Amino acid sequence: MRLLGGLALVAAVLTLSGCAGMSEQACVATDWQSVGFEDGVAGRSPGSIANYRQACSKYGIAPSLEQYRVGHADGAELYCRAGNGFEVGRRGGRYLGVCSAELEPAFLDAFANGRELYEFEAALRSVENQIAARHRRLEELTGELTAASVAIISDETGAERRAELLLNAAAMAKEQGKIAEEIEALEVERALREADLYAYRQTVAFAY
Repeated sequence: MRLLGGLALVAAVLTLSGCAGMSEQACVATDWQSVGFEDGVAGRSPGSIANYRQACSKYGIAPSLEQYRVGHADGAELYCRAGNGFEVGRRGGRYLGVCSAELEPAFLDAFANGRELYEFEAALRSVENQIAARHRRLEELTGELTAASVAIISDETGAERRAELLLNAAAMAKEQGKIAEEIEALEVERALREADLYAYRQTVAFAY
């Protein structure tokens, strides 16, 4: 099925302005079967036609519900393949209940497997982000300690200020030690997360 110029126009308008921004030309020229097909392939609910209907109503134009439904059913049939269900889950996407009773069980099984892979990957990313954040803080503390050390030994620094700097330096050094311990623990957690992810990838490597 080929997309017509009207569909491209609708897509551009919706991207820029939302459904409320559809022009009269778009409402007239659109191939609603193609719109339904694209919504079905994307896993969008068939109820999405209500948005187009609302947008076009101000011009006295009503989208063809019959054409839209035919196109949506064709598109949903492609969307509801098990392999696509896995990819949707792996991307952290949502399922909006568009699959038929015949196709839905296999789709949902694959979707659940993909979603589980997504969770494993997200857990690993979370740990890696925590490690990176702590390394950034260590770099900040190194810079601050260097500046404090220079100020402490400066002849221009008074006794009261030097005492304050020494206390601050001690606190920063303590924070450095704490962060180093946290990084060590997170490195262990990262290794476990990597092992979990690898093991799960092996279980689904050839399934989809």
